[in-house]
Amino acid sequence: MVKYFFRLGYIGTKYRGIQKQIDKPHETIQGAVEGALLKLRLQNYPKTTFASRTDKGVHALMNAFHVDLNHSMPGEVYQPHHIKKVLNSYFIENNHEIIVTSACVVPETFHARFNCKWRSYYYRLAILNPEIRNASIADSQDYIPICEMNRCYAVPSELNTSIVKTVADMYCGEHDFSTFTKYISREPWKGTTRIIEDCQFYESSNSHFMNDPQYSNISIWEFYIRSKSFLYRQVRKLVGTAVSVGLGKLSLSDVKRMFENPNPEKWRKCLLPSPGGLYLAQLHYDKEAFLMNDVPVLNSEIEEIAEKSQIQHA
Repeated sequence: MVKYFFRLGYIGTKYRGIQKQIDKPHETIQGAVEGALLKLRLQNYPKTTFASRTDKGVHALMNAFHVDLNHSMPGEVYQPHHIKKVLNSYFIENNHEIIVTSACVVPETFHARFNCKWRSYYYRLAILNPEIRNASIADSQDYIPICEMNRCYAVPSELNTSIVKTVADMYCGEHDFSTFTKYISREPWKGTTRIIEDCQFYESSNSHFMNDPQYSNISIWEFYIRSKSFLYRQVRKLVGTAVSVGLGKLSLSDVKRMFENPNPEKWRKCLLPSPGGLYLAQLHYDKEAFLMNDVPVLNSEIEEIAEKSQIQHA
């Protein structure tokens, strides 16, 4: 049995999230990936473990998983580049919007989730230009470019970006984020305290895709948020809260009270933005996690994964 590590990206619009569902496995990322791995005709079932779970409709620029694979021929092992080719061919043939970008062998002790040092997300907003007035949040979707459909969340021009930046700054540091999750875990030792290492809100420098005239209606802004781990729906609720303050539906004092009295029931249900604007952006691993018997693996694909996992947000 050999343990492999894969890095992949996907457009999550048509998927029911990461976790495999028994009734419709191929409508989830995990189900699609495990179905693809079965094309190798293994001696074992390829049970995957993902670094981060994403919800229905959420995208990933980078996610990752590990899996143990037992070759069908005794004494043989699968080459990482061969597995990558088989998986990507399967995804194309079966109309999956998934691509495996890197593959390598890792030590038995490696764990895609627990070895990950931090994760980062983007959330993209399309802010309507001032000349588009009297558009509700629902109507705002009519003004976004076709290639941005299910890729961002449109909001009216009244959004006060300066105060949204202030709220983003409030999120940084160590807090009990109970208010910003859907429910408290039944496993209390996991806790609800998290450290947000970085949270920014800024206008995107890569806001246009082709020369679609619909881009004249909007400006693209992004949240960037980084932490070792996140609670269920935490990022979307943080974004929704900040946007609600920027639209005048909540105050900075309301946000302070959410931290002072943490409780899921205390979250002000002004806005939960759509999952389509959310992207799992980056996973960071230390190079030491890829060592085999205390000797670095001399494999260019492994080195590529290790190097890319070091990339910081600029």
